Amino acid sequence: MRIGDPLPVALVLWRRLPVFGPMAYVPRGPVVAPGDRDGLAHALEALAELARERRAVLLKVDPELTPEEAAAQLDHAGYRRGPDIQPVLATLVIDLAPDLDAVLAGLEKDTRWSVRQSAKRGVVIREAGDEAALRSFYELYRTTGGRAGFITRTWEYYALVWRTLIGDGLARLRLAYLGERAVAAAMTWRCGGRELYMYGASSDEGRRCYASYGLQWECIAGAKASGAHTYDLGGIPLDPSRKDDPMYGPYLFKKGFGGSARAYVGAHDAVPRELAYRSFLAAEPLYTRALQLLGRGAR
Repeated sequence: MRIGDPLPVALVLWRRLPVFGPMAYVPRGPVVAPGDRDGLAHALEALAELARERRAVLLKVDPELTPEEAAAQLDHAGYRRGPDIQPVLATLVIDLAPDLDAVLAGLEKDTRWSVRQSAKRGVVIREAGDEAALRSFYELYRTTGGRAGFITRTWEYYALVWRTLIGDGLARLRLAYLGERAVAAAMTWRCGGRELYMYGASSDEGRRCYASYGLQWECIAGAKASGAHTYDLGGIPLDPSRKDDPMYGPYLFKKGFGGSARAYVGAHDAVPRELAYRSFLAAEPLYTRALQLLGRGAR
């Protein structure tokens, strides 16, 4: 799948499992033009046929489409709701068509106050993509992961992706500084006409000076200036009323910037071999646990 390829497109990742044979995953795909129901139906049927040809235990699709946009086509092509891989099943999307003052007016009152406090407390925001900036970002991201309890991987795991995307103009990294200290950071990815808030991080000092608020607004304003049509704030709870959801805390921050909630249809499986599929679903938790233990042992 390359930039400029005609739609629909799909990236198909294959893995051969012991006992069960091949399985496939189509991350966030297939990708279709807005409103192209016929294209979606054709892509789903082609992927299901590919799964049958290769006698896969399953082929999982995971399009960034709502149930209204995709449920009927998935059902018609014989897919069934399967276990999710992606943690994000819903998001908030800001329409960037209005002028910037109107976008700012769409923020909640407390959030507008926090955005302004960031500058008043001496926070300076800079865009950068050099090695020192990426290292500063990674250290902030590790700090945030430790505080929030999410998994952060090694520097080498992230560095190649970050360097490649920034180098190709598909990602932008901004850091917030107090003096010479980086106290918060945000990375956005460009996906066609959409700017996606992919990563955010802050130190305790950055939280006290509202640096993340200033950063988020700078990302939104920068997305509009660069021609993006929408700004995607990333994952929120599927049910925003559930305070026990791990995404509830980030949701309280994100919802202050406005936007409309958008829920995805979720992962669906094409199943060429019914008995093998049922056996795999029963065995998969044990298989995943074994991989985790082997990974820990390798370290």
